[in-house]
Amino acid sequence: MVYRALDGVADRAVLEARRDLLLCLLRDQQVLVAVYPRFLALSLAFRSGAGDGSPLKTLVFATSAAEGLAQLAQAPGPFHLLVSEHLADGPGLDLIRAAKARSPEHRCLLVLTHNHRVLVQAALESGADALVQEESLGRTGALVFAVEQVLKGHTFVDPTLEQEPPEVGAEPLSQLTPREVSVLQLVAHGLSNREIGEQLLIATTTARDHVQDILRRLGVRSRAAAAVEGVRRGYCH
Repeated sequence: MVYRALDGVADRAVLEARRDLLLCLLRDQQVLVAVYPRFLALSLAFRSGAGDGSPLKTLVFATSAAEGLAQLAQAPGPFHLLVSEHLADGPGLDLIRAAKARSPEHRCLLVLTHNHRVLVQAALESGADALVQEESLGRTGALVFAVEQVLKGHTFVDPTLEQEPPEVGAEPLSQLTPREVSVLQLVAHGLSNREIGEQLLIATTTARDHVQDILRRLGVRSRAAAAVEGVRRGYCH
């Protein structure tokens, strides 16, 4: 269940190997994972590696900037922040700006759901030390390389963010149907197409078609991005 949100783009063994490498790289470090919605692979990967045997000095989680800042205030010393583009109370950049204002020693990695030059520039100007596109979490080792570069004191920008993506045929003024809203809410909970079909008593192929239509109508490229957009539009909570 931990890996449903990645929708099969990388197998479990590969993802576990990347998680273990991240935990090794961040050994004895203080880490704050601030992501929303909660199903994002970044949060799930770290939660699956937490516990008594974790090599991290401190590992805390948040879903909002306010919660993240409260966590930072409870422990002295710099943190490595892994932050999603959207949090429950606003943009992830708000948390990065506030964290950097408190201490420039905090190192901040931002996961961008949307690929746009303006967002990339704004993130770098706000003090983000590394930027990784959400789609890269399951497809490449960009997150691992980003952490490696940050630990060396370098800035990292995911190569997939270097180019403007082609326009997606979004329908911003159209409303999702009640069935599509139901499917989107299950997507946001990390269910696969097969599991959505079982929940709604429809064929897996029908669930797949609904998901593809939802991505097109919301103007996004991935299931995680659809969940974020669903939250923004009020379809998901």
